[in-house]
Amino acid sequence: MVGPIDEEVAVLSFAFDDEQEQFRKELVAFAAKELAPHYRRRAAVAEFPWDAHRRLGDLGVLGIGIPAEYGGTGDPDPITLGMAVEALSYGDVNVGAGPIYVGLVAAQIAAHGSAEVCGEWLPRIVAGTAMVAIAVTEPAAGSDVSGLLTTARQVPGGYRISGEKIAISHAITAQAALVYAREPGSTGHQGISCFLVPLDADGVERRHMPGMGALPLGWGGLAFTDVFVPDTHLVGEPGRGFAGAMSHFDFSRPAIGLACLGAAQASIDETVEWSLQRQAFGRPIAAFQGVTFPIAEHATFLEAARWLCYRSLWTRDAGGAHTSYAAMCKWWPPQVAKDAIETAMVTFGNIGYSTESPLQQRYRDVCSYLIGDGTAGIQKRIIATSLFGRVAAS
Repeated sequence: MVGPIDEEVAVLSFAFDDEQEQFRKELVAFAAKELAPHYRRRAAVAEFPWDAHRRLGDLGVLGIGIPAEYGGTGDPDPITLGMAVEALSYGDVNVGAGPIYVGLVAAQIAAHGSAEVCGEWLPRIVAGTAMVAIAVTEPAAGSDVSGLLTTARQVPGGYRISGEKIAISHAITAQAALVYAREPGSTGHQGISCFLVPLDADGVERRHMPGMGALPLGWGGLAFTDVFVPDTHLVGEPGRGFAGAMSHFDFSRPAIGLACLGAAQASIDETVEWSLQRQAFGRPIAAFQGVTFPIAEHATFLEAARWLCYRSLWTRDAGGAHTSYAAMCKWWPPQVAKDAIETAMVTFGNIGYSTESPLQQRYRDVCSYLIGDGTAGIQKRIIATSLFGRVAAS
C-alpha cells in the first residue's frame, strides 16, 4: 500500500524552467517572423538554407550541449535541444531539423574525436558555417548495419576508405561526413569504425537523390574510392565506431519526433483558424462535428506523442535507459504528425492541396521521417526486443 506523499519531495512538473521557457519564446517568435513566411520558398529547392542555419548559430541553438571551449553551452541538455527543435519546426521543419543533425554529429565528435578534429570542426558546426553528414546506409545495408560493406584499410599514417553510401542527408551540402566503414575481412557488427572524412578529399564523389520532400536537406549518395584520411580522423575506438554512436541516435529519434510534431501543430492551429472563418450552409464549418471531432482527435494524439518525446529526453537527461522510448518516439510521433497534417489538408480542401499552401509541403517533408533514421518496423523490433528479449530479434 502506498504511504502518504511528502509534497516537499514528490513534486511532478511538466513545465520548462524559467530559462528554458524564455528561450522557447524567443525561438517561437523567430520561427513565426523569420522562418514561416519563407518556408515554402526554401522547401521548394534542393539548396541548404545556410542563412537561416547560421541564424540558429547566432541564437545559440547549435551549441546546446557542446563543450564551452568550442563555443557551446557545456553540459548536455537534451530537453532544451528537443524544445528548440519543436519550436523551430513550427515555422520550418527543414530548418528545425538542423539542430538534430548538429546534436547527433557534434556530440559524437566532442565525445570521441581527436583534439585536431574537434578544434577544426566543432567551432564551425556550432556557428552554423559547416555541416557534417552521417554516412551509414548502403545499397545492401541500412538498418542492418551488420551488412555494411564499405572498408577502411589501414595504411601508414591513416586509412584508405572505399565503398558507397546512399540516402544520406546533407550528402550534397555537407563539408564532411562521419563515415562508418569496416576493417577488411571483418564481419557482422565487429570491426566497424567511424571516420571524419572531408568531402572535398580526392576520391569522393557525390550524387543527388531528390525525394518528394525535405529537398533542402540535400539527400543523396556518396562514393569513396581509396580515400585517404589520417589517423587523427578516426572518431572513437577502432572497431567500435557504431557501438559508440548508438547512444547518440537515442537522442535524435525523439528530436525527430518533436520536429514532426512542431510542423503538425502549426497545421492544426491553421486549420482551427480556417474552420472558424470558412462558411458552409450559412455557418462556419467549425459548427460541424465532422470537421471538429477529427481535429480534436489529432490534438489529443499530438499532445500524447509530444510528451512521449519529452519523457524520452528527460530520461536521457537523468541518465536512465531510454532506447525503447527513443524507438517509440521515432515510429509513432511522425505517423501521428503525418495523419494530422493530412486531415488539415483535406479540411482546407483544394486550397490545402495547392502548392501555395504550406500544408502539402509539410506533409511531404514530414513523410521523409517515416523512413529516415529507421522505419516503424525497425523501431518496433527494438521495442519488442526490450519487452521479450533476444527471441524477438531473431
